[in-house]
This record gives sequence, C-alpha cells and structure tokens, in this order.
Amino acid sequence: MNKLVAAILMACVASSASAEDFFSSKKCDTFLDFGVRVGINTSNRTIGKEAFTGYNRQGWGTGFNLGVVADINVRDYLSIQPGIFFDSRSNSYTMISNVPTTTEGSWATLTQAGNFNSYHFIIPIMGRMHFNVTDDLRWDVEAGPYVSLRLGSKLKNKVCQYNMDTASDIYAASDNFIDNVFRQKAKGLDIGIKMGTGLTLFRHYSFAVHYLAGCTQAWNDLKYENLRYSYGGRSKEWTFTLGYNF
Repeated sequence: MNKLVAAILMACVASSASAEDFFSSKKCDTFLDFGVRVGINTSNRTIGKEAFTGYNRQGWGTGFNLGVVADINVRDYLSIQPGIFFDSRSNSYTMISNVPTTTEGSWATLTQAGNFNSYHFIIPIMGRMHFNVTDDLRWDVEAGPYVSLRLGSKLKNKVCQYNMDTASDIYAASDNFIDNVFRQKAKGLDIGIKMGTGLTLFRHYSFAVHYLAGCTQAWNDLKYENLRYSYGGRSKEWTFTLGYNF
C-alpha cells in the first residue's frame, strides 16, 4: 500500500514538472531576437453584394510574402513580435449588373471579369504565446493588429456591355472597374487582425499558418455629382511561411 501511494506521489510530481516545462514562466536568456520569414499566400478582395446584384463572385488567387520580425521576450511563454512584410496578392472576379445608360429610361447589362494584382507593405504587431512540447519543439499561438499599405496594383479587366436599345456589344479593357461613367479604386490603407499558429524547431526553424482579416472597407467610395457609391468589401488572406530565428 505504501509503495502504491509513493508511486502515485512520484507520478504527480513528474506530471507537475512536465506541466511547468510546457508553460514556462522563467526569464529568457535574451531580451530581443530577430528572424526572417518567407512564404506563399492565397487572398481575396471582395465587392459588396449591393454593388453588383445580378452576379457577384470573387475567387482566391495566389501570391508570396517575405519579411523580417523581432521578438521582444517578456517571459519564456510570452513575447511581442512586430514585423514588416512585402506582400504580393492576386484574386479573380466576375460581376454582372444592370446599369442605366446615358439615354433616359435605357438600361444595359454590364459584365466584368478579370484579375486583380496588388503589392503591399504589411506591418503586424503580434502577441505570442509559447508552449514547450519537447525540449526542441515549441508550439506558438499568436494574434494582433496589422496595418497594410498598398504600394501598387494592376487590374486586367475585360468589359462586355450589352445595350438593350441598340442591341450592340461594347468590348473594352481598363485598369478600373467600370460602372457606366464611374471609376473605382482599391483603398491604399487597410487595418485588420492577424492570427495564427505554428511550430518552432530547435528554437531556430519555424513554420506558421496565419489568417489576415481586413476590418476596413476594401474600396474607395465613388463620388459622382452629388451622389456617393460604395463597393464595400473586405480583404482576406491566408499565409503559409517558413522562418529562421537568429
């Protein structure tokens, strides 16, 4: 009986030690660490459903991202990580809507399809939790806000406008969405939330998956005479990155 009790006590002690190692609150050896990241992404920039009521679909496209990060080590289980990334994004779209023409009482069916490519600087500030799975393997969980600055964009757009009065097709190419006499541009600034998880091996090599959810309107409002038109929408992105911490 005494041996059984002793065995149970030893198991409890061993379990407590493992739990302490898994969630370690000890002070880190270094206050500041740096790392590099490179990866691929898939992204989408939506258009509000009210903008194109006939048909409105935005597909996901692929891109790449690379950047540098700095870990401010508060404790072994907690760090703050600011970073800066160069991000290449793309997505496809198809939209159909009925729009008024310049002739009073006349309507046309506007169809647009193409691809949108854009380039950004993304600056996230992440709060990170670290869990020691083994001595050489850590599980990271992180989340925080980000700011995205659009550096440039290119839209390959083909437009087919069918005029119901003249029964003629008009084909055109443009670097903007065309809604009769209107023009639309993607916003240059986006603010959102970045969240994700990953693994770090030997405290140097990392793999992580993140989701970036834009919290601001993806497109600028259109102003025409005394009217204002909104395309709404949000920016969304999944990233898959490999990293090295120095």
